[in-house]
Amino acid sequence: MTAAVIDRPRQVPGSRERAGDRLFRRLITAFALLILVAAAALAWQLTRESLETWRTFGASFLWTSDWDPVADKFGAAPFLYGTAVSSLLALLIAVPLGVGAAIFLTELAPPRAAEGLMFAIELLAAVPSVILGLMGIFTLVPAMRALGSPTASAC
Repeated sequence: MTAAVIDRPRQVPGSRERAGDRLFRRLITAFALLILVAAAALAWQLTRESLETWRTFGASFLWTSDWDPVADKFGAAPFLYGTAVSSLLALLIAVPLGVGAAIFLTELAPPRAAEGLMFAIELLAAVPSVILGLMGIFTLVPAMRALGSPTASAC
């Protein structure tokens, strides 16, 4: 089995690469290398700044659940577990909905309706989820207050 090799595009014999194409390829290569350097610098900085924490609490920080600031004992297991479970639930909800919407829009929906729905979906995708969450809080909280809570109406 041979590995795929990415090399320069083949040129027609007797033709030359234009200076603009050469400049563009070098610029893109420089930016790609810059991304790799930035990722390596980030990893180095995170490692360097967390060494004292690793020395103090050790690797057991990842699988213990104690959280006692007075005794200086900390464990991140509940937080890591909660993050993993909420991410899994989000994927279980989002993937079928996303695939279903894509199939509907490309195969079943009338072209005019599909065009409008795709535009709306792209607009939603362009807005960060934090902003959508804040909008939900700012609209849901007043609506829930207006409805009243069961405990408030029972008093």
